[in-house]
Amino acid sequence: QLGGFGTIISFDMRGGAMAADTVCREVTLIRNATSLGSVESTIERRAAYAGQEHLPPGLLRLSVGIEACEDLVADLQQALAAAGLDT
Repeated sequence: QLGGFGTIISFDMRGGAMAADTVCREVTLIRNATSLGSVESTIERRAAYAGQEHLPPGLLRLSVGIEACEDLVADLQQALAAAGLDT
C-alpha cells in the first residue's frame, strides 16, 4: 500500500513545532509546500497555518513524488540530523 509515488505519510516529530520547522527548512530535495499529489515530494507542518492549530504542533505531512527513494531517505535523514534527531 505504501509503495511508489503518491503516498502520503504523516508523522509527529519528537521535539514539537521547533523540530518540525527545522526539518521543513533543512530538506533540499523535498519541497516545503502545501500542495499534495504532485510529481515532486512535498512536506508541510499543517499546524503552522491559520485554522489548523488544533493539530499536533510537530505533525508533518509528507507527500511522496517520483524522486528516487534513496534520495528522499537521504534528504530526510540530513534534515532530521539538523533538527538534532537521530535517524
